Amino acid sequence: MDRACTPFSSPDFFPTHLLTGYAKGLAYAALTTLGLIFAMSQLISTNFVEPMAKPLPTIQPIDMTDKKVVTQEKYEAPPSPQEVPPPIERTEVTRDVDTINITPTIAPPVAETGDNPVIVSREPVPVYKPAPRYPSVAMRRGIEGYVVVEFTITKTGAVRDARVVGGFDSTGNPTNVFNRSALAAAERFKYQPQVEDGQPIERYGVRNRITYKLAQ
Repeated sequence: MDRACTPFSSPDFFPTHLLTGYAKGLAYAALTTLGLIFAMSQLISTNFVEPMAKPLPTIQPIDMTDKKVVTQEKYEAPPSPQEVPPPIERTEVTRDVDTINITPTIAPPVAETGDNPVIVSREPVPVYKPAPRYPSVAMRRGIEGYVVVEFTITKTGAVRDARVVGGFDSTGNPTNVFNRSALAAAERFKYQPQVEDGQPIERYGVRNRITYKLAQ
């Protein structure tokens, strides 16, 4: 072989630019290491303090007012309920009425004076007056009284156009508790009609007092 190998001692085996690059790398590494060592030394030498916690909210003062306890020395019992009044005793009403069984006659009355009869006149004569029915309301309340009724007596002795003039209790105060019963009774009355000159006529404005009284 004509060419010989270049010996290792040749100055071109380590080029200058490579040495420069290695030197820079070592310098950078040394600076980085020194920086880390400095930082760690600072961390070790630093006294760590626990961070301050947030302050607790302020509690407003509580106003404790003095309370007075009042005791009632005397106890008053509530009033007792009103006693129920005893039931009203039932009273019996006397309904017995004396009736006259007389058949009314229309023939005019005459007076015998010897041989010549004289035709006379007369007032109406009651024949039948039924007892009125005692109203249940008045009976329960123990009310007594009377009613004045007015009516017309017809030619046959019947009652027509009956009406109440006034109703009163036993103390004289006006009341209408007996009116309906009094009218019903008056419409059932029977009379011998009024006679004028031997002829029956109607009698107007006849008044009658119907009394209501509880049996004792």
